[in-house]
Amino acid sequence: MRHIRNFFHNINDILLAIIIVVIAAGIIYWRMQIIMDYPKQLANDQAAAEQQEESAAEQVADDQKAAAEKADADKDAQAENAEGEQAGNDTAAETEQTPDAAETPEG
Repeated sequence: MRHIRNFFHNINDILLAIIIVVIAAGIIYWRMQIIMDYPKQLANDQAAAEQQEESAAEQVADDQKAAAEKADADKDAQAENAEGEQAGNDTAAETEQTPDAAETPEG
């Protein structure tokens, strides 16, 4: 009986070590696919970040282009308004001269 108990106590440490190694190997094997896919995931994340930066840069360029077009349109509108005001001023000057001629007494 004592011999069986000693054998069990001696083998118990070895069995415990083997169980721990098997569990660790199982976890490593189970997670191996995720570990192996990690560089691919990093590359995909980096590509997505670059694509997002490119789209942001394109958006900024589009916004700047739209702002430039709006500024050009505003300049054109201001030029047309200035031309209209100039034509209006010329007409007003002509109408002012006509009453002055009528006010002068003939004599």
